[in-house]
Amino acid sequence: MGAPETVAARKRAAIAVAAVAVFMVLCLVVVEIVGAVAASMGIREGVKMSDEQGAAITDVELPSDPFYVLLIGSDSRKGTALYTGKSNEHAQVDQHSDIMTLLRVDPYTPQLTLVTVPRDTVLEGSGAKINEALAADNDPHAVVAQVEKLTGVEIEYYAMTTFIGFERLVDGIGGLTIDVPVTVTVPDPSNAEDVRVTAGEDKHLDGSEALVVARARKEYKEDEDALRQANVRNLEEAIIWKGISACLDSGSSGTSFSRMMDALLENVTTNINPNLIRELVRVVAEGSGQLVIYSCTGPHEGGVDDGSDLWTVKEDKQAWAELMEVVDAGGDPTGIVEVPEFPER
Repeated sequence: MGAPETVAARKRAAIAVAAVAVFMVLCLVVVEIVGAVAASMGIREGVKMSDEQGAAITDVELPSDPFYVLLIGSDSRKGTALYTGKSNEHAQVDQHSDIMTLLRVDPYTPQLTLVTVPRDTVLEGSGAKINEALAADNDPHAVVAQVEKLTGVEIEYYAMTTFIGFERLVDGIGGLTIDVPVTVTVPDPSNAEDVRVTAGEDKHLDGSEALVVARARKEYKEDEDALRQANVRNLEEAIIWKGISACLDSGSSGTSFSRMMDALLENVTTNINPNLIRELVRVVAEGSGQLVIYSCTGPHEGGVDDGSDLWTVKEDKQAWAELMEVVDAGGDPTGIVEVPEFPER
């Protein structure tokens, strides 16, 4: 395990975004991928698949109920220009799941719900933050297990990416357009050079700029991590709508769609079976209705722990139970846990 993270170090910590699976699911919702495209997902050069997904692919049954995917963003510095190898610096040796977005998928409605799992949460009876689960064996299943304990739902799938993976994904889909709440300057992990993104509405961002916005935290005087997570969900939603636009514009065999699928598959580690994706596509394509996306956060109020000098968020079982009861039922969770407002530009 790495050295404990102080409050000061926490402000400097860089955050990766795990938005890739959202784009995957939404593309499935709006267009049917022909069998040849789905089959190619398991054999395309450069695709990073889990052991489960790399195994022999057999027919799968479409879940009869909505299901969950955990989107994980690793903060590892390894392989980046920010890596120093110093064991006393955050994420120099171990990686942490500093982004955890629980995605509920209802393919029959269709409806998606994005739920932030605050990285500083400490489960009752545990002495470690929930984001440290990834550090032991670099195993996303360990992160899934911790989030299952916290939320009380079964999480069948995961998708994980990294600093560089997220940058390449965003560049591969042609960038993203979002509102940027404050001007941000953060080093790009690929070359350690500062990248500046100015505040404004409808700002078009490339991969490094999108990562800068996702990592921004010290620019907010209060509710730093909660506001950062709100930025992350905004980026995730931007990826969703970018995927929908490309799919509707070019169809499943079009160049735009193929380019986006390539970007996704080359920059995500996942256990989602391609045949399950194909079956999801078939059923959803036969349905009707307008996509609904809900976005919310879990309890995020915290403070400095006197014993460790770490910023922590104590597990709030009652608040999580109230939130997840609505989420699991497919309801609108907006406002159950208050999301702070961004400061005026």
